[in-house]
Amino acid sequence: MSEPNRPLAPAPPGLNTSNDPHQRRKNVGTACLACKARKLKCTGAAPCANCIKSRLECTLDQAADRRRRGALKRKIDQLEEKEDLLVRLVGVLRDTGSSRTVPLLNLIRSNATLAEIRYYLDHQLPRSEFAKSSELADVCHAMQRVQRQQEQEQSPSSMRRILDAKRLSDIPRFRVPARPWTNVTEDNDFVSHLVSLWFTWSHPFANWIDRDRFIRDMQVGGLRAQFCSPFLVNILLAEACAYSDYPEAYAVAGDVSSKGAHFYTEAKRLLDKEEGRISLATVQGIGLLWACQLAYAAQELALKHSVLASKADEDTLSMARVINNASWGLFNIATVQSLSEKKPPLIKPPQRPSLPLMNHDSQQDEWEPYPTQGSHVRSHTNCVLIALSSLNLITYDLAQYFFQADVRRPRSDIELKTTHFHTRLIHWLDRLPPCLKADGLEVPHILSLHMYYHTITLTIFGFLKTPPMRHHPNDPPSSSYPSIPPSRAHSICRSSARAIAHLIRRHQQAWGVDRMPVRNVQWITAALFTLLDGLDDSDNREAFIGLTVSAKAFSRRWGSSKGLLRTVEAVAQKTETGLPTETDPLFAELDTKTLLMRGQLSGDDALVEAAINL
Repeated sequence: MSEPNRPLAPAPPGLNTSNDPHQRRKNVGTACLACKARKLKCTGAAPCANCIKSRLECTLDQAADRRRRGALKRKIDQLEEKEDLLVRLVGVLRDTGSSRTVPLLNLIRSNATLAEIRYYLDHQLPRSEFAKSSELADVCHAMQRVQRQQEQEQSPSSMRRILDAKRLSDIPRFRVPARPWTNVTEDNDFVSHLVSLWFTWSHPFANWIDRDRFIRDMQVGGLRAQFCSPFLVNILLAEACAYSDYPEAYAVAGDVSSKGAHFYTEAKRLLDKEEGRISLATVQGIGLLWACQLAYAAQELALKHSVLASKADEDTLSMARVINNASWGLFNIATVQSLSEKKPPLIKPPQRPSLPLMNHDSQQDEWEPYPTQGSHVRSHTNCVLIALSSLNLITYDLAQYFFQADVRRPRSDIELKTTHFHTRLIHWLDRLPPCLKADGLEVPHILSLHMYYHTITLTIFGFLKTPPMRHHPNDPPSSSYPSIPPSRAHSICRSSARAIAHLIRRHQQAWGVDRMPVRNVQWITAALFTLLDGLDDSDNREAFIGLTVSAKAFSRRWGSSKGLLRTVEAVAQKTETGLPTETDPLFAELDTKTLLMRGQLSGDDALVEAAINL
C-alpha cells in the first residue's frame, strides 16, 4: 500500500532547486516582447531564460506591467530621475563657464525634445568640454535615463492619462459641436479646442471671418447657415491642428507634417462635392486663382448689398458689413503673400474703399492666450484690420512697382520710389491709434502688424543694397549719385531686422515661443537672411541667434517651415559665412553640408539664390 502524499520538506539553504519540477514559478507582471510573440512563459527579467536559450534580443517593456506596485515604483523612479536632472541642469547653468552652455540654453529655449538635447550633448559637444565640465557630462547621462524612461511612457495608457490631465484643465473659449460640420471626429471638446486655438492665434491678424457670426451659426448647427459651412469648418480645423498638442491633431501619430491632414482631406472632399471632381490641373489653377475668385465674388456681393443698404433691414446691413470686412481681409492675405513671394498682387483693393469704423466699445472684443488660462485683454482686431488694410494699400502700390518682371529701371528712379514709399510708411506708423503703438503692445497680432511694417521696409531698401555696376542712361551725373548708398541701405535693412528680432523676443517673453501666429515665419525669414551678411556686428549677431531659436521652435509645430533653417545654413555655406557657435545645436540635425556635397539640394538652388539676394 502506497504512502499518502505529504508536503515536501524545505530545501536546505544553498541547494540549487532550479530543476525541481515542484518549484513554484515566480509571479511575473509582464513578459518580454519575444516571449509575447512566441506565446511563451517569461521569467520577467531581461534577458529572460527563453531569450538566452534562443539567442534572441530581450526587450522588456516595464510600462506594460499593470500591477499597482510596479506602477508606483515606476512613478517614483520617474520623479527621482526628473528631480536629479533638474538639480544637475541648474548646477550646470549656474556654475559652468563653458562657452557651450549658451548653445545648450538656446536649444532648450527652442522647445527642443529630450532626444534633441541628448543628440546635441552626444554628438555636437566636443569631448574636451566634457573633461572641463563634469556636471555637463552628468546632465548628459541623466537626460539619457530620462529619455529612456520617456520612451517607455509612450504607451497608449500613459498617453491617455496625460491627455486626460490636460483636458481637465482645458476650457475652450468657444463651445461648438463637431456634427454636422465634420465627419472626422464626433468629439465636441476637441473641435471646440481647435476652433478656440484658431480664433486665438490665426484669425486676429487677417480677420476675414466674422468670428461672432461664425460661432453663432456653428453652435446652431444648421447646414443652411450664412456664415458657416462644413467646407470652411474643416479647412479651419486643418490649420488649427498645427497649434494643438493633442494626439487627435495628427493624421499619422508623431508625424508633424500630418497635422490636420485628415481635416484637409475632408475639406477637399466637400469641395469636390460642391465643385465637381478635382484634377491636378484644377488644383494648380485653384492655387493661383483662389484669392482672385473669392475676392471678386465678395466685391460683387458688396456692390449688390451697397445698392440696397439705404433701404435694407438690419440683417442685410450686417451682411454688407461682413462682406466688406471679408473683402478687405482677403485683399490683405493676398497682398502679404505677394510681398513674401516678390510678385505683383493678384487682388486689387476693394473697388469702393470702405474700411470698417474703429470701435473700442465692444465688450466681446477680447483676447486671451488660449489654451493657457490667462486674463482677458482688449483684442483690437478691428483696429488691426483697419491699420493692416491701410498698410496694404501702400504695399500694393510698391509691389506693382518693384515686382514687375523683366523691367529694368534706372537706379535713380528706384531711389526716388524707395524714398516715396518709405515716407508713406512712416506717415502710416505716425497715424496709428494709441492702442496699436509699439510702446503698448498687448496682443500677438499687434506685434505681427509691426513686424510686417519692418519687413516691408527692409524689402524695399533691399533693392539698393547692391552697388550699381553700370549707370543707366537716365541716371544723374556720378557726382550726386547714388543718393542712397548701399551702406545706408544695408543699415536700414539690418535695423528693421533687429526690430523684428526684438518684437519676436517680446512675444516669447509674454506668451512663450511654442505658439505664435503662422504669418510670423515670413517676418522671421526676411530678418534672418537680412542679418546673415552682418554677423560681424554684435547687435546683428545677437538678433540672429534669437531669431534662429524662434525659427527652430516654429519648425517643430509647422512642418512646412522645416526647410527654413536648412536654407539659412545652405546660404551661409555658399557665401562662406560663419554662423554663430551659439546656434550650433539648432542646425545639428540638418547636415546640410553633406547634402550640398552630394548635390541633393540642387532643387533648392533657386531658393538659395533668392535668399542670397536678400
